[in-house]
Amino acid sequence: MEDEKKLKRAEIFKAALDAAGVPDWGRGSSIVKSTGCSPASAQAWIKGSLPSDGERIVELCDLYRIDLYLWVTLESRDTDQTAQKMIEAIVYVKDFEEKAPFSLTPYQFAHMCAAYLDENKRESINTIIDILAKK
Repeated sequence: MEDEKKLKRAEIFKAALDAAGVPDWGRGSSIVKSTGCSPASAQAWIKGSLPSDGERIVELCDLYRIDLYLWVTLESRDTDQTAQKMIEAIVYVKDFEEKAPFSLTPYQFAHMCAAYLDENKRESINTIIDILAKK
């Protein structure tokens, strides 16, 4: 699992370096010159390790335009993705409300959307909706 994460981080870092125009040949040296890090650190980052210092992570993200969340967690916090998930939740809850024999208050509607967005609670909301729909 950890090796898989390192491979993904290496791909993310490589794509950022490619986009920044850092040549393949001498890439480690270029990183050393740009950041003042050790050659060993540059090679570790190229191979998928994260810097151990949080400030260094932010520095590299700024320097090479790396999506911080994607590089660290392997999941982007892309606002388009967040908006798409919210739209999915609203459509799901609205569809339920139209089929239900009652209307949700705005407060209930919002909380059902929040429950839908929490993947740990999604199964529970599906069960609750099934029970309420049988009424």
